[in-house]
Amino acid sequence: MARPVLTQVPRCAIALLLAPWLLVGRAGWPQRAVPACTPSELKGLTAASQKQVRDLQQRVESGAFYRKMLQQLGKPQTCSAKHEGDAISLSYDFPKDAHLDEQVNRAIESSRQRATFPGLNREMALALLKNGESDSYGKDGCGIDWRRPADETTDDPPGSRATVFRGDSCNCQARIVYQGDSVVALVLSSAC
Repeated sequence: MARPVLTQVPRCAIALLLAPWLLVGRAGWPQRAVPACTPSELKGLTAASQKQVRDLQQRVESGAFYRKMLQQLGKPQTCSAKHEGDAISLSYDFPKDAHLDEQVNRAIESSRQRATFPGLNREMALALLKNGESDSYGKDGCGIDWRRPADETTDDPPGSRATVFRGDSCNCQARIVYQGDSVVALVLSSAC
């Protein structure tokens, strides 16, 4: 009597054939990242405020600035959070005096992200700002005109200058801050 061919295939062979498919499928499932740093200030906030801070923290930590800083500098050494009314501030301190600060205020629809980040050149800074625009405002961004920069003096830090790129939506701006010839900070902001 003839047996069907499939019944002679060992179960472990089936598992080996299916394993890559299962791994590929699982890799595509969304997973919530564990924050790299937990602000001590969360303990004093209400559950709703804690959720708002953690949601912002997840957005910041999946953004271009944070990812680049993590890649080049390692995990943040400290972080802090502040939540007052509709305003939330997050601050990360990285090695080599690098900082990442995010402020959002839902009531007045404003946001500002500043990365103080040593070792960037103009091309890297511009690429990070463009990625940051997409991260913050979606695939189409906020209409920043990357072809028409304006140079301005600034006092943050003292004696510095900035190349500013402006958008056509919500006063959206991207800034590369220089001290001398060195890039010292990137700023992405908007206020509707």
